[in-house]
Amino acid sequence: MNSVRQEHPSEHEDLTMRRWTFICGTVTAMAAVLVFLGVGIKAIHVSGIPDRELKMVHIVMRHGARTPVSTYPNDPYKNDPLYPTGWGQLTNEGKKALYEIGKYYRERYGKFLGDKYSPDEYYTQSTDVDRTKASMMLVNAGLWPPKGEQVWGPLDWQPIPVASEPLSQDMLLLVRKPCPKYHVEKKKVFESKEVKDMLSKYEDLYKELTDITGQKTEDFEGVQDIYTTLMAEEKFHLKLPDWTKNYYPDRMYFPTVRSFVLNAYNDQMNRLIGGVLVKKLIEDWSAKSEGKLARKAVLYGGHDGTIVNLMSALKVWDEQVPDYAISILFELSKDRSTNEYGVEIYLRNTTVVPPFKLRIPGCDSFCPLTKLKELTKSIIPGNWEEECKVDDEGFVVPELRGP
Repeated sequence: MNSVRQEHPSEHEDLTMRRWTFICGTVTAMAAVLVFLGVGIKAIHVSGIPDRELKMVHIVMRHGARTPVSTYPNDPYKNDPLYPTGWGQLTNEGKKALYEIGKYYRERYGKFLGDKYSPDEYYTQSTDVDRTKASMMLVNAGLWPPKGEQVWGPLDWQPIPVASEPLSQDMLLLVRKPCPKYHVEKKKVFESKEVKDMLSKYEDLYKELTDITGQKTEDFEGVQDIYTTLMAEEKFHLKLPDWTKNYYPDRMYFPTVRSFVLNAYNDQMNRLIGGVLVKKLIEDWSAKSEGKLARKAVLYGGHDGTIVNLMSALKVWDEQVPDYAISILFELSKDRSTNEYGVEIYLRNTTVVPPFKLRIPGCDSFCPLTKLKELTKSIIPGNWEEECKVDDEGFVVPELRGP
């Protein structure tokens, strides 16, 4: 299998143009249609097709807006404890937005889910990180206000469990469990001529950022580290230093986006960092279609990499920096006329317009489950732990960044 993908945008301007064309065009066009039709965004539900019956929902989302996770030597806020919120924790604005997202899902899926929470029908899992667990709690608070006998006191709230695995063992939502083969493949990509040429175009930017920030910056991941810190500080309403006006976000945007691209650059890499989650989704859909699964909905909480790796594996990612709380909605339905099960995928990356449909290459927007299994064979691992092994027993997995 060729380790290097053959097609990629080569110019910053191309990505920037597609970024703004995509955002502005989507928002403008959809908002105009809604206004013309006199339809409020809150009135949008799962439209459905009369002869299709919704059977199961999976939501995979990034945590909400947070304070910075990391800093850089010349950061004016590096010694600020950010009290009482703390570093890497949800902001109040982020908390409010997550609660509203839960209410949106209640509005969208309420009829399907019913009013009362049941652990047999609804499951939540997040990475073992404070901000993701708290994010899922807030979404669930909006989605599952207690009703009837579930009302237990004066609060319009009930506790919904959030499962997680130790970070060192997570291979579903963040892939922190060591996978040597992935890092071997990534090394091949970085040693390829096309990627070396891509990285070399930004050597001036690396040097300038190193001089300004005091943090050694040598590649796209280094740029991304600084970009995400500035993004978090900005959203937390901290005044950014004057130097950032010439760099953030525009000059740093392309390298930041491409850092995500390089982490999921080909099918072999996708198989090892996104394929496990795709495999789990397909297993659930198969079990549901065979009448072997009672569960109606699953909520997964992760990080920007969770979203990018999953969308890259399915080949539905329009390259962008994933915003806080960006969500992918998977809806499994049954066609009553043919008894065929299929999946529709929606992306919710803004609260301005409703989620919009994504289409997996080679399939219709309603992708039959049998077809979906065929299309994803190349990125579904068999025995993940076996596939992660390399011949060199002395290979050392590099220290991982974040989360």
